[in-house]
Amino acid sequence: MAVIKNVTIAGASGNIGPHVLKALLEVNFNVTVLTRSQASDGYGARVKVVEVDFNSVSSLTAALKNQDAVISTIGKSGLEKQTLLIDAAAAAGVYRFIPSEFGSCTTSPKVADLPFYSTLATVRNYLIQKAAASALTYSIIAPGCFTEYLLAFPAAINFKNHSVAFIDGGNTRVSVTSLATFARAVAAVFHHPDKTKNRVVYVSEAILDQKQLLDVAKKVKPEIQWTTSDIKSADILKAGLDAIASGGDSLQAYGNVLVGTVFGEEYGSAYDDNDNSLLGVEPLTEERLKALVADRLD
Repeated sequence: MAVIKNVTIAGASGNIGPHVLKALLEVNFNVTVLTRSQASDGYGARVKVVEVDFNSVSSLTAALKNQDAVISTIGKSGLEKQTLLIDAAAAAGVYRFIPSEFGSCTTSPKVADLPFYSTLATVRNYLIQKAAASALTYSIIAPGCFTEYLLAFPAAINFKNHSVAFIDGGNTRVSVTSLATFARAVAAVFHHPDKTKNRVVYVSEAILDQKQLLDVAKKVKPEIQWTTSDIKSADILKAGLDAIASGGDSLQAYGNVLVGTVFGEEYGSAYDDNDNSLLGVEPLTEERLKALVADRLD
């Protein structure tokens, strides 16, 4: 049975990395953080910080010696360069690699050729091939939409303007997981290396749809008057693809691609079959959901 104790994080200073770092330290993993500069000293005394050249396989390989696992939480701009990190992990004898691919329908064949998703697919396929040719193993962790992001994103429900544009009727079910729960699930993956080996690991704290969110908001503050409208996921996706095809590389264009797929029922964003029990993930309670919505309405 494989044992994982020494874990390296690439991208620990981003939006997701700090949550993973905290969760790993809470269950006493030995954590190393890869940085571009040793000036990044805010990780605490328990964390080993190693300066590396992310463009150099040899530099990364040296940093990954004696490491059991690597998790990448690198952001969009660095996704393609994960192939170098994968090469280094294999060369250094790392056992488990988790790429930065945390979303709702990233592994669906229907999105593999779409902007952003295609980069994830390229890295994922590269990782699978590397695992087949070496001792490296992998886990693809699918947490659905991060709950914090969903509730902050006006395309799902606009708490500020008290409006909802129902996408395909507002009934598309989407798995959601908080950042903290996701991070604890990562630690649990490392505690169950054999059962999470070379596959997609699904995490789903809750499955929500837009109408359900609106119903919760109405229960929390029944005095608020809401405005609703309707829109098709295919139209949202097309708007994003057209903007990118015309030379646009804006956050909104890629956001439309994500919204059009996450809320398109055919892309499979709801994980009825998941690994919650294995990873110790508890379901999101109705009271907790009400509290989260109340925070957005205040």
